[in-house]
Amino acid sequence: MSIKVESANVSINDEYLKAERERAAHAYKDLQTGDIHMTGWVSLPDEISDEKLDAINAAADRIKADSDYLIVVGIGGSFLGACSVIDMLDKGRGVKVLFAGHGFDPVELDETLKEAEGGDYSCCVISKSGGTAEIISTFGIVRERMLERYGREETAKRTYVITGADGYLSDLAKAEGMITFGIPDDIGGRYSVFTDGGLLPIAAAGIDIKALIGGAKKARKEDFDAEDSFDYAIMRQLLNEGTASQDGTEKTAEIYEFYDRKLVMFGEWLKQLFGESEGKEGKGIIPMSLLFSRDLHSMGQFLQQGSPIFYETMIRQEEDPEADFTVPDFVPQPFAGMKLSRIERSMETGVTNAHVSAGTPVITIYFNKLDEDSVGEMLYWFKVQCAVSVLLLGVDPFNQPGVEAYKSEMRKAL
Repeated sequence: MSIKVESANVSINDEYLKAERERAAHAYKDLQTGDIHMTGWVSLPDEISDEKLDAINAAADRIKADSDYLIVVGIGGSFLGACSVIDMLDKGRGVKVLFAGHGFDPVELDETLKEAEGGDYSCCVISKSGGTAEIISTFGIVRERMLERYGREETAKRTYVITGADGYLSDLAKAEGMITFGIPDDIGGRYSVFTDGGLLPIAAAGIDIKALIGGAKKARKEDFDAEDSFDYAIMRQLLNEGTASQDGTEKTAEIYEFYDRKLVMFGEWLKQLFGESEGKEGKGIIPMSLLFSRDLHSMGQFLQQGSPIFYETMIRQEEDPEADFTVPDFVPQPFAGMKLSRIERSMETGVTNAHVSAGTPVITIYFNKLDEDSVGEMLYWFKVQCAVSVLLLGVDPFNQPGVEAYKSEMRKAL
């Protein structure tokens, strides 16, 4: 197992921990048997054939041959997984992927279209239902622009539709002869990064999807056999109920903390994964994310001495980044002559020590490096930890009944 978990100011009775580990192992077994609904993602890495990956890569190659840009129209799980992977791994080997449809902001869409229209572009629209308001509204506008520029036949060749079996998008794709991919019925959006909807944009960006899936397969095979495999999932719930916090307070907020800008969208994916899976029946831990050292200058005071309602989950890369700089000698000591990576490592250690000294529970999750294998492993690992943790809480990790409330009110307003 290459993902390591450490904790400070988290205190759990040994007998209680043993019992919780047994419950967590049983929850993981339930996920694997398929007896719980919407668990198609659990075995998906082992079930994706080379032929499927080759078909996705072939479509990505067509996009790269035709286009400078790919506009991906999606919201929630239909874009956050792919967006986070592209931010972490993009090295400019494919098209530039632009994301739209995750809101109704006309200014943002205008800027996206102006950028794409600076070259040739294709569009990938992703919606399992085929009728999500943000997606079909945005896609309609993008398609109208494409029709004006490329005409009907060429627009169809440049449009990739990823949707369920029925609905508006499916009907349109059939009528126009657009290129289609599917979304399995038993996989929800926030767990869908390894489906066609995640993999096609990732492949179009020039990222090795076979290596990404290889990392997920490794996680599935190697990461959940040890006795302490689910301690992160367990600690979350025990901190939430106050059992594991040394001061006895209930920790109702989890703050994901990163030191690498490339992980910012990964934090957004985690917020959806845990927030939408867990926030039900008046229960759950609210997920937030911060980028250090930037946010230490806005939130550091609160983290050190603010209301003790939170714990911190620091996600740290063990391997130093490829790029580095040396601070010039004319800069005052102790920074002169130092590598930026060395200063950052010292800051990471200092922040952890300071917050631990203040009594804050701190969970630190280490991963190897930012490459396809490690990222694939990390994505799968967090999905399993989330599902197990939410099952321990006693709610359904895979539905989202509360989401319909705002949609219903929006329809009334319209």
